[in-house]
Amino acid sequence: MDKKLITLNAILIPLAIIIGWTLSKATIVGKVGIHLLHREYAFLNSWWKGALLVWGVWLVLEIIQYRIWKRNRRNINLAIQASFIFLAILGLYFTYLDFRTFSHGLLGDRFHIGGYLFWFGWCIISIFFIKFANDKIATSENNDL
Repeated sequence: MDKKLITLNAILIPLAIIIGWTLSKATIVGKVGIHLLHREYAFLNSWWKGALLVWGVWLVLEIIQYRIWKRNRRNINLAIQASFIFLAILGLYFTYLDFRTFSHGLLGDRFHIGGYLFWFGWCIISIFFIKFANDKIATSENNDL
């Protein structure tokens, strides 16, 4: 399991870096708005701070989903992971709607891509645990022979 989690994080860390970079590439108008009106988001002007935040959130989600995977049977895990994928798609949809407003539209397309990729990363985590549950079943069936 440890090697597979390392592989998952080897995929997520570069994706978090890409997200951090895209979130730091807001337009000039967006950066001024962040600097003057929304100082709590000033960390997004630095790519590595955004990347650390995204990866940290994914790490928390990964730990939660790992604990769920350890405690429940395959069918329950499949339903829970599918609901997480549904929540991620719902988050993606609402992010899209939010970015279509005037004020968030000023942040630019690169910033928007970073927001969308965050939800894609959560789907990757859920798909990993769905696939891992299937691998666990296949491995235990091979050991029984």
